[in-house]
Amino acid sequence: MNILDETFQLIKTINISVETGAYHKTPPNTYVVLVPMSDRYPLIGDDFPLVDVQELRITLFSKSNFIELKNKIVKLFMKNGFFITGRKYNGYSTENGYYQYTIDISKHYLMED
Repeated sequence: MNILDETFQLIKTINISVETGAYHKTPPNTYVVLVPMSDRYPLIGDDFPLVDVQELRITLFSKSNFIELKNKIVKLFMKNGFFITGRKYNGYSTENGYYQYTIDISKHYLMED
């Protein structure tokens, strides 16, 4: 399993439309875009990585009040073993009418032989 697959599946459980990289269809009033940010091996043992740390950005777009949904997403990921590494309101776009909020997450995966 990897962070992108896990995140995609968790977002689907709360019935939000989700895409990776960019939204390619006509966007609904609320949707999420997932962008992988980094992968690293911070812990090495016997010249082999022991832990794979993966980071991903969840960007929430909504034409209505997004705060309740943002809180729901944060709680969902914390309950499922993810670290919340950043949260940021990115503003309101007058061009398309969406509020934009980002949630950065991280998860540590034990390496298998």
